Amino acid sequence: MLRMRFYLYTSFVLLYIINLFATNELLTFIQGGIGLVAVLFSIHNASKTYQLIGIIFASIGAGLFIIYDLPISNLLPYMTSMGLLISLLYLIPFINHFMIVGKFDQSIYQLLQSNTHHLGSFYAKSYLTSYILTLFIFLSMVPLSYQLVKDKTAQFNDRLTHEFATRAILRPLATANTWSPIEVYIALVVGITGAYYLELLPVLLGFSLIMAAIDVGLGYTRYRSYQLTDEKTHQPESHSQSWKHIGLLGLFLVLFVTTAAITHNLLALEFFDAIILTIVPFTIIWALAINRLRTFIHYNREVWHQQLWTMQNFVMLLVPIGFFNEVVQDTGVFEPLLNQLSWLEEQPLWLFIFIFLSAVVLAFAGFHPLVTLSLQGIVVTPFLDTISPLSVSIVMVISVVANDMTGTFNIPITMLNQYFKRNPYQLTLWNIGYALLFGAVGVGIALLFV
Repeated sequence: MLRMRFYLYTSFVLLYIINLFATNELLTFIQGGIGLVAVLFSIHNASKTYQLIGIIFASIGAGLFIIYDLPISNLLPYMTSMGLLISLLYLIPFINHFMIVGKFDQSIYQLLQSNTHHLGSFYAKSYLTSYILTLFIFLSMVPLSYQLVKDKTAQFNDRLTHEFATRAILRPLATANTWSPIEVYIALVVGITGAYYLELLPVLLGFSLIMAAIDVGLGYTRYRSYQLTDEKTHQPESHSQSWKHIGLLGLFLVLFVTTAAITHNLLALEFFDAIILTIVPFTIIWALAINRLRTFIHYNREVWHQQLWTMQNFVMLLVPIGFFNEVVQDTGVFEPLLNQLSWLEEQPLWLFIFIFLSAVVLAFAGFHPLVTLSLQGIVVTPFLDTISPLSVSIVMVISVVANDMTGTFNIPITMLNQYFKRNPYQLTLWNIGYALLFGAVGVGIALLFV
Protein backbone atom coordinates (compact mmCIF):
# COMPACT_ATOMS: atom_id res chain seq x y z
CA MET A 1 0.00 0.00 0.00
CA LEU A 2 2.79 2.44 0.92
CA ARG A 3 4.72 1.64 -2.25
CA MET A 4 1.57 2.05 -4.35
CA ARG A 5 0.94 5.52 -2.88
CA PHE A 6 4.53 6.45 -3.66
CA TYR A 7 4.08 5.46 -7.30
CA LEU A 8 0.72 7.23 -7.57
CA TYR A 9 1.85 10.52 -6.01
CA THR A 10 5.14 10.55 -7.90
CA SER A 11 3.57 9.77 -11.28
CA PHE A 12 0.87 12.42 -10.68
CA VAL A 13 3.55 15.06 -10.07
CA LEU A 14 5.72 13.91 -12.98
CA LEU A 15 2.79 14.03 -15.38
CA TYR A 16 1.91 17.51 -14.16
CA ILE A 17 5.46 18.68 -14.86
CA ILE A 18 5.59 16.99 -18.27
CA ASN A 19 2.25 18.52 -19.21
CA LEU A 20 3.61 22.00 -18.50
CA PHE A 21 5.42 21.60 -21.80
CA ALA A 22 3.42 18.96 -23.67
CA THR A 23 -0.09 20.31 -22.93
CA ASN A 24 -1.43 16.97 -24.08
CA GLU A 25 -5.11 16.10 -23.55
CA LEU A 26 -4.33 12.39 -23.18
CA LEU A 27 -1.75 13.10 -20.48
CA THR A 28 -4.33 15.25 -18.68
CA PHE A 29 -6.79 12.35 -18.70
CA ILE A 30 -4.10 9.94 -17.43
CA GLN A 31 -3.08 12.38 -14.70
CA GLY A 32 -6.73 12.79 -13.68
CA GLY A 33 -7.16 9.02 -13.55
CA ILE A 34 -4.08 8.72 -11.35
CA GLY A 35 -5.42 11.50 -9.12
CA LEU A 36 -8.73 9.67 -8.69
CA VAL A 37 -6.99 6.39 -7.84
CA ALA A 38 -4.61 8.23 -5.49
CA VAL A 39 -7.60 9.54 -3.52
CA LEU A 40 -9.01 6.03 -3.21
CA PHE A 41 -5.66 4.75 -1.91
CA SER A 42 -5.35 7.70 0.48
CA ILE A 43 -8.72 7.43 2.20
CA HIS A 44 -7.81 4.62 4.57
CA ASN A 45 -4.62 6.16 5.99
CA ALA A 46 -5.58 9.85 5.90
CA SER A 47 -6.48 11.50 9.21
CA LYS A 48 -10.17 11.68 10.05
CA THR A 49 -10.31 15.44 9.50
CA TYR A 50 -9.00 15.15 5.96
CA GLN A 51 -11.18 12.12 5.30
CA LEU A 52 -14.27 14.07 6.34
CA ILE A 53 -13.43 17.20 4.35
CA GLY A 54 -12.47 15.23 1.25
CA ILE A 55 -15.59 13.06 1.31
CA ILE A 56 -17.90 16.07 1.85
CA PHE A 57 -16.47 18.04 -1.07
CA ALA A 58 -16.32 14.99 -3.33
CA SER A 59 -19.93 14.12 -2.51
CA ILE A 60 -21.26 17.64 -3.11
CA GLY A 61 -19.24 17.94 -6.31
CA ALA A 62 -20.46 14.57 -7.55
CA GLY A 63 -24.06 15.49 -6.75
CA LEU A 64 -23.81 18.76 -8.69
CA PHE A 65 -22.03 16.97 -11.53
CA ILE A 66 -24.96 14.58 -11.88
CA ILE A 67 -27.76 17.10 -11.29
CA TYR A 68 -26.41 19.55 -13.87
CA ASP A 69 -25.61 16.71 -16.28
CA LEU A 70 -22.06 17.80 -16.97
CA PRO A 71 -20.17 15.86 -19.67
CA ILE A 72 -18.53 12.70 -18.32
CA SER A 73 -15.43 13.65 -20.33
CA ASN A 74 -14.88 16.51 -17.85
CA LEU A 75 -14.54 14.19 -14.86
CA LEU A 76 -10.86 13.22 -15.07
CA PRO A 77 -9.58 16.69 -16.10
CA TYR A 78 -11.34 18.08 -13.02
CA MET A 79 -9.12 15.83 -10.90
CA THR A 80 -6.00 17.66 -12.08
CA SER A 81 -6.97 21.22 -11.12
CA MET A 82 -4.90 21.15 -7.91
CA GLY A 83 -1.85 19.68 -9.62
CA LEU A 84 0.24 22.76 -8.89
CA LEU A 85 -0.33 22.65 -5.13
CA ILE A 86 0.13 18.89 -4.88
CA SER A 87 3.39 19.13 -6.85
CA LEU A 88 4.61 21.99 -4.69
CA LEU A 89 3.84 20.10 -1.47
CA TYR A 90 5.53 16.99 -2.85
CA LEU A 91 8.79 18.81 -3.66
CA ILE A 92 9.10 21.31 -0.80
CA PRO A 93 10.76 18.73 1.54
CA PHE A 94 13.91 18.92 -0.60
CA ILE A 95 14.47 22.40 0.87
CA ASN A 96 13.69 21.17 4.38
CA HIS A 97 16.19 18.34 3.99
CA PHE A 98 18.89 20.66 2.64
CA MET A 99 18.48 22.81 5.75
CA ILE A 100 18.87 19.77 8.04
CA VAL A 101 21.77 18.19 6.16
CA GLY A 102 23.63 21.52 6.13
CA LYS A 103 23.08 21.83 9.91
CA PHE A 104 21.92 25.40 9.44
CA ASP A 105 19.32 25.08 12.19
CA GLN A 106 21.97 24.20 14.77
CA SER A 107 24.06 27.23 13.83
CA ILE A 108 21.08 29.55 14.12
CA TYR A 109 20.20 28.23 17.57
CA GLN A 110 23.63 29.18 18.87
CA LEU A 111 22.74 32.83 18.39
CA LEU A 112 20.06 32.47 21.05
CA GLN A 113 22.54 31.39 23.67
CA SER A 114 24.67 34.53 23.85
CA ASN A 115 24.07 38.02 25.25
CA THR A 116 20.52 37.16 26.28
CA HIS A 117 20.01 38.62 29.75
CA HIS A 118 16.23 38.90 29.85
CA LEU A 119 13.17 37.52 28.09
CA GLY A 120 12.76 40.70 26.05
CA SER A 121 15.98 40.16 24.12
CA PHE A 122 15.33 36.43 24.00
CA TYR A 123 11.92 37.13 22.43
CA ALA A 124 13.58 39.14 19.66
CA LYS A 125 16.14 36.39 18.99
CA SER A 126 13.65 33.53 19.13
CA TYR A 127 11.34 35.49 16.81
CA LEU A 128 14.17 35.95 14.31
CA THR A 129 15.09 32.27 14.53
CA SER A 130 11.51 31.08 14.03
CA TYR A 131 11.09 33.53 11.13
CA ILE A 132 14.19 32.27 9.31
CA LEU A 133 13.44 28.60 9.95
CA THR A 134 9.88 29.03 8.67
CA LEU A 135 11.22 30.04 5.27
CA PHE A 136 13.14 26.78 4.99
CA ILE A 137 11.64 24.05 7.13
CA PHE A 138 8.11 25.43 7.69
CA LEU A 139 6.08 23.57 10.32
CA SER A 140 9.08 21.44 11.22
CA MET A 141 10.42 24.48 13.05
CA VAL A 142 7.61 24.36 15.64
CA PRO A 143 8.96 21.48 17.79
CA LEU A 144 12.56 22.66 17.34
CA SER A 145 11.80 26.23 18.41
CA TYR A 146 9.57 25.12 21.28
CA GLN A 147 12.25 22.91 22.78
CA LEU A 148 14.68 25.80 22.81
CA VAL A 149 12.11 28.18 24.33
CA LYS A 150 11.19 25.59 26.94
CA ASP A 151 14.82 25.08 27.98
CA LYS A 152 15.54 28.80 28.13
CA THR A 153 12.42 29.65 30.17
CA ALA A 154 12.59 26.68 32.56
CA GLN A 155 12.93 29.04 35.57
CA PHE A 156 9.46 30.53 34.93
CA ASN A 157 5.98 29.06 35.45
CA ASP A 158 4.22 27.09 32.71
CA ARG A 159 1.72 29.81 31.84
CA LEU A 160 4.46 32.33 31.06
CA THR A 161 6.40 29.75 29.05
CA HIS A 162 3.31 28.76 27.05
CA GLU A 163 2.27 32.35 26.38
CA PHE A 164 5.80 33.28 25.37
CA ALA A 165 6.18 30.26 23.06
CA THR A 166 2.78 30.82 21.45
CA ARG A 167 3.75 34.36 20.51
CA ALA A 168 7.43 33.81 19.70
CA ILE A 169 6.75 30.80 17.44
CA LEU A 170 3.32 31.26 15.83
CA ARG A 171 3.57 34.98 15.06
CA PRO A 172 6.83 34.75 13.08
CA LEU A 173 5.44 31.65 11.37
CA ALA A 174 2.52 33.68 10.03
CA THR A 175 4.63 36.74 9.27
CA ALA A 176 7.24 34.80 7.27
CA ASN A 177 4.63 32.80 5.37
CA THR A 178 3.11 36.06 4.16
CA TRP A 179 5.70 36.29 1.38
CA SER A 180 7.46 32.89 1.24
CA PRO A 181 7.96 31.88 -2.42
CA ILE A 182 7.09 28.29 -1.56
CA GLU A 183 3.96 28.95 0.50
CA VAL A 184 1.12 26.90 -0.99
CA TYR A 185 -1.53 29.37 0.17
CA ILE A 186 0.07 32.10 -1.92
CA ALA A 187 0.22 29.75 -4.90
CA LEU A 188 -3.52 29.06 -4.57
CA VAL A 189 -4.38 32.76 -4.18
CA VAL A 190 -2.36 33.64 -7.29
CA GLY A 191 -4.16 30.86 -9.15
CA ILE A 192 -7.54 32.28 -8.08
CA THR A 193 -6.90 35.95 -8.74
CA GLY A 194 -4.46 35.77 -11.63
CA ALA A 195 -2.14 38.20 -9.85
CA TYR A 196 1.59 38.16 -10.63
CA TYR A 197 3.67 36.88 -7.71
CA LEU A 198 6.72 39.01 -8.52
CA GLU A 199 4.48 42.08 -8.21
CA LEU A 200 3.01 40.78 -4.98
CA LEU A 201 6.41 39.90 -3.51
CA PRO A 202 7.72 43.41 -2.64
CA VAL A 203 4.36 44.40 -1.13
CA LEU A 204 4.06 41.25 0.98
CA LEU A 205 7.72 41.37 1.98
CA GLY A 206 7.36 44.99 3.05
CA PHE A 207 4.24 44.12 5.06
CA SER A 208 6.07 41.18 6.65
CA LEU A 209 9.03 43.29 7.75
CA ILE A 210 6.74 45.98 9.16
CA MET A 211 4.75 43.47 11.22
CA ALA A 212 7.91 41.71 12.35
CA ALA A 213 9.36 45.00 13.60
CA ILE A 214 6.12 45.85 15.41
CA ASP A 215 5.88 42.50 17.16
CA VAL A 216 9.56 42.33 18.11
CA GLY A 217 9.14 45.76 19.68
CA LEU A 218 5.99 44.68 21.52
CA GLY A 219 7.58 41.45 22.73
CA TYR A 220 10.78 43.17 23.85
CA THR A 221 8.79 45.70 25.87
CA ARG A 222 6.44 43.11 27.35
CA TYR A 223 9.06 40.62 28.53
CA ARG A 224 12.15 42.70 29.33
CA SER A 225 11.34 42.73 33.07
CA TYR A 226 11.88 38.96 33.27
CA GLN A 227 15.56 38.37 33.96
CA LEU A 228 17.31 35.20 32.81
CA THR A 229 19.68 33.52 35.27
CA ASP A 230 21.06 30.72 33.09
CA GLU A 231 22.99 32.85 30.60
CA LYS A 232 25.25 30.73 28.42
CA THR A 233 28.17 31.97 26.41
CA HIS A 234 29.76 30.76 23.23
CA GLN A 235 33.08 31.31 21.61
CA PRO A 236 33.21 34.29 19.21
CA GLU A 237 34.13 31.89 16.42
CA SER A 238 30.93 29.94 16.98
CA HIS A 239 28.90 33.14 17.01
CA SER A 240 30.55 34.33 13.80
CA GLN A 241 29.89 30.98 12.12
CA SER A 242 26.21 31.25 13.01
CA TRP A 243 25.92 34.64 11.34
CA LYS A 244 27.78 33.26 8.33
CA HIS A 245 25.17 30.50 8.02
CA ILE A 246 22.35 33.03 8.22
CA GLY A 247 24.05 34.98 5.44
CA LEU A 248 24.27 31.82 3.33
CA LEU A 249 20.59 31.14 3.88
CA GLY A 250 19.76 34.67 2.79
CA LEU A 251 21.84 34.19 -0.34
CA PHE A 252 20.16 30.83 -0.94
CA LEU A 253 16.72 32.42 -0.82
CA VAL A 254 17.62 35.37 -3.06
CA LEU A 255 19.24 33.14 -5.66
CA PHE A 256 16.36 30.68 -5.46
CA VAL A 257 13.76 33.35 -6.24
CA THR A 258 16.02 34.81 -8.94
CA THR A 259 16.51 31.41 -10.57
CA ALA A 260 12.77 30.74 -10.48
CA ALA A 261 12.09 34.17 -12.01
CA ILE A 262 14.58 33.52 -14.82
CA THR A 263 13.02 30.10 -15.44
CA HIS A 264 9.59 31.70 -15.42
CA ASN A 265 10.60 34.22 -18.09
CA LEU A 266 12.67 31.90 -20.28
CA LEU A 267 10.10 29.09 -20.40
CA ALA A 268 6.98 31.31 -20.28
CA LEU A 269 5.61 29.41 -17.29
CA GLU A 270 3.57 30.58 -14.33
CA PHE A 271 5.89 31.61 -11.49
CA PHE A 272 4.97 28.78 -9.15
CA ASP A 273 5.35 26.27 -11.97
CA ALA A 274 8.87 27.63 -12.33
CA ILE A 275 9.33 27.14 -8.57
CA ILE A 276 8.44 23.46 -9.00
CA LEU A 277 11.02 23.03 -11.74
CA THR A 278 13.69 24.86 -9.72
CA ILE A 279 13.49 23.15 -6.32
CA VAL A 280 15.26 19.85 -7.01
CA PRO A 281 18.19 20.99 -9.20
CA PHE A 282 18.74 24.09 -7.06
CA THR A 283 18.98 22.17 -3.77
CA ILE A 284 21.25 19.56 -5.37
CA ILE A 285 23.63 22.24 -6.63
CA TRP A 286 23.73 23.91 -3.20
CA ALA A 287 24.31 20.59 -1.45
CA LEU A 288 27.23 20.06 -3.81
CA ALA A 289 28.52 23.56 -3.10
CA ILE A 290 28.66 22.94 0.67
CA ASN A 291 30.12 19.42 0.23
CA ARG A 292 26.99 17.69 1.45
CA LEU A 293 25.69 16.15 -1.78
CA ARG A 294 26.21 12.50 -0.83
CA THR A 295 24.70 13.11 2.62
CA PHE A 296 21.82 15.01 1.04
CA ILE A 297 20.99 12.15 -1.36
CA HIS A 298 21.30 9.55 1.41
CA TYR A 299 19.10 11.56 3.78
CA ASN A 300 16.37 11.96 1.15
CA ARG A 301 16.38 8.21 0.56
CA GLU A 302 16.15 7.50 4.27
CA VAL A 303 13.27 9.83 5.14
CA TRP A 304 11.28 10.10 1.91
CA HIS A 305 8.77 7.45 2.98
CA GLN A 306 7.78 9.74 5.86
CA GLN A 307 6.69 12.32 3.29
CA LEU A 308 3.93 9.97 2.14
CA TRP A 309 2.20 10.23 5.51
CA THR A 310 1.74 13.94 4.87
CA MET A 311 0.95 13.64 1.18
CA GLN A 312 -1.94 11.25 1.71
CA ASN A 313 -3.71 13.95 3.73
CA PHE A 314 -3.09 16.62 1.13
CA VAL A 315 -4.18 14.38 -1.75
CA MET A 316 -7.33 13.47 0.17
CA LEU A 317 -8.01 17.18 0.70
CA LEU A 318 -6.89 18.86 -2.52
CA VAL A 319 -8.16 16.57 -5.27
CA PRO A 320 -11.80 16.65 -4.00
CA ILE A 321 -11.64 20.42 -3.41
CA GLY A 322 -10.29 20.95 -6.91
CA PHE A 323 -13.05 18.74 -8.32
CA PHE A 324 -15.67 20.68 -6.34
CA ASN A 325 -14.32 24.06 -7.51
CA GLU A 326 -14.36 23.02 -11.17
CA VAL A 327 -17.91 21.72 -10.92
CA VAL A 328 -19.13 24.89 -9.16
CA GLN A 329 -17.49 27.06 -11.79
CA ASP A 330 -19.09 25.16 -14.68
CA THR A 331 -22.55 24.89 -13.12
CA GLY A 332 -22.81 28.47 -11.79
CA VAL A 333 -24.66 27.11 -8.77
CA PHE A 334 -23.60 30.01 -6.55
CA GLU A 335 -24.50 32.79 -8.96
CA PRO A 336 -27.75 33.77 -7.13
CA LEU A 337 -25.77 34.19 -3.90
CA LEU A 338 -23.02 36.13 -5.64
CA ASN A 339 -25.60 38.45 -7.15
CA GLN A 340 -26.70 39.35 -3.62
CA LEU A 341 -23.11 40.36 -2.85
CA SER A 342 -22.64 42.42 -6.00
CA TRP A 343 -22.80 45.67 -3.98
CA LEU A 344 -19.34 44.83 -2.62
CA GLU A 345 -17.97 45.62 -6.07
CA GLU A 346 -18.43 49.31 -5.28
CA GLN A 347 -17.20 48.95 -1.70
CA PRO A 348 -13.72 47.32 -1.77
CA LEU A 349 -13.12 48.18 1.89
CA TRP A 350 -16.11 46.08 2.97
CA LEU A 351 -15.06 43.30 0.59
CA PHE A 352 -11.61 43.22 2.16
CA ILE A 353 -13.03 43.24 5.69
CA PHE A 354 -15.38 40.42 4.67
CA ILE A 355 -12.43 38.39 3.35
CA PHE A 356 -10.43 38.83 6.54
CA LEU A 357 -13.25 38.22 9.01
CA SER A 358 -14.55 35.20 7.09
CA ALA A 359 -11.06 33.66 7.26
CA VAL A 360 -10.90 34.26 11.02
CA VAL A 361 -14.41 32.92 11.73
CA LEU A 362 -14.01 29.85 9.53
CA ALA A 363 -10.70 29.07 11.24
CA PHE A 364 -12.43 29.26 14.64
CA ALA A 365 -14.94 26.72 13.33
CA GLY A 366 -12.16 24.36 12.26
CA PHE A 367 -12.16 24.95 8.49
CA HIS A 368 -8.88 24.10 6.78
CA PRO A 369 -7.23 27.19 5.21
CA LEU A 370 -7.30 25.61 1.75
CA VAL A 371 -11.05 25.13 2.10
CA THR A 372 -11.43 28.74 3.22
CA LEU A 373 -9.44 30.01 0.24
CA SER A 374 -11.48 27.90 -2.17
CA LEU A 375 -14.75 29.28 -0.82
CA GLN A 376 -13.41 32.84 -0.84
CA GLY A 377 -12.27 32.32 -4.42
CA ILE A 378 -15.84 31.65 -5.47
CA VAL A 379 -16.90 34.96 -3.88
CA VAL A 380 -14.12 37.23 -5.17
CA THR A 381 -13.82 35.95 -8.74
CA PRO A 382 -16.74 38.08 -10.10
CA PHE A 383 -15.10 41.24 -8.70
CA LEU A 384 -11.66 40.79 -10.26
CA ASP A 385 -12.58 42.70 -13.41
CA THR A 386 -13.25 45.90 -11.47
CA ILE A 387 -11.14 45.52 -8.31
CA SER A 388 -7.39 45.10 -8.68
CA PRO A 389 -6.39 41.40 -8.42
CA LEU A 390 -3.24 42.61 -6.68
CA SER A 391 -5.19 44.22 -3.83
CA VAL A 392 -7.54 41.24 -3.49
CA SER A 393 -4.54 38.90 -3.40
CA ILE A 394 -2.87 40.93 -0.65
CA VAL A 395 -5.92 40.63 1.61
CA MET A 396 -6.50 36.94 0.86
CA VAL A 397 -2.88 36.01 1.58
CA ILE A 398 -2.66 38.04 4.78
CA SER A 399 -6.03 36.73 5.98
CA VAL A 400 -5.21 33.07 5.47
CA VAL A 401 -1.69 33.17 6.94
CA ALA A 402 -3.00 35.05 9.99
CA ASN A 403 -4.67 31.77 10.89
CA ASP A 404 -1.24 30.22 11.43
CA MET A 405 -1.35 32.01 14.78
CA THR A 406 -5.11 32.10 15.53
CA GLY A 407 -6.66 29.12 13.72
CA THR A 408 -7.82 27.20 16.78
CA PHE A 409 -7.75 23.82 15.06
CA ASN A 410 -5.12 24.58 12.41
CA ILE A 411 -1.97 22.51 12.23
CA PRO A 412 0.48 25.04 13.83
CA ILE A 413 -1.62 25.51 16.98
CA THR A 414 -2.37 21.79 17.16
CA MET A 415 1.34 20.97 16.92
CA LEU A 416 2.30 23.45 19.61
CA ASN A 417 -0.56 22.52 21.91
CA GLN A 418 0.53 18.89 22.01
CA TYR A 419 3.16 20.14 24.48
CA PHE A 420 0.87 22.49 26.41
CA LYS A 421 -2.25 20.33 26.78
CA ARG A 422 -4.32 23.52 27.08
CA ASN A 423 -7.66 24.51 25.63
CA PRO A 424 -6.68 25.47 22.06
CA TYR A 425 -8.82 28.60 22.25
CA GLN A 426 -6.41 29.90 24.90
CA LEU A 427 -3.61 29.92 22.31
CA THR A 428 -5.91 31.78 19.94
CA LEU A 429 -6.71 34.40 22.59
CA TRP A 430 -3.01 35.06 23.21
CA ASN A 431 -2.63 36.05 19.56
CA ILE A 432 -6.03 37.41 18.53
CA GLY A 433 -5.22 41.08 19.25
CA TYR A 434 -2.08 40.98 17.15
CA ALA A 435 -3.94 39.06 14.42
CA LEU A 436 -6.57 41.81 14.18
CA LEU A 437 -3.79 44.39 13.87
CA PHE A 438 -2.18 42.10 11.27
CA GLY A 439 -5.39 42.08 9.24
CA ALA A 440 -6.07 45.82 9.66
CA VAL A 441 -2.62 46.75 8.36
CA GLY A 442 -3.07 44.30 5.48
CA VAL A 443 -6.42 45.78 4.52
CA GLY A 444 -4.96 49.29 4.69
CA ILE A 445 -2.07 48.35 2.39
CA ALA A 446 -4.45 46.58 -0.04
CA LEU A 447 -6.59 49.74 -0.33
CA LEU A 448 -3.53 51.59 -1.65
CA PHE A 449 -3.59 49.36 -4.76
CA VAL A 450 -7.31 49.44 -5.54
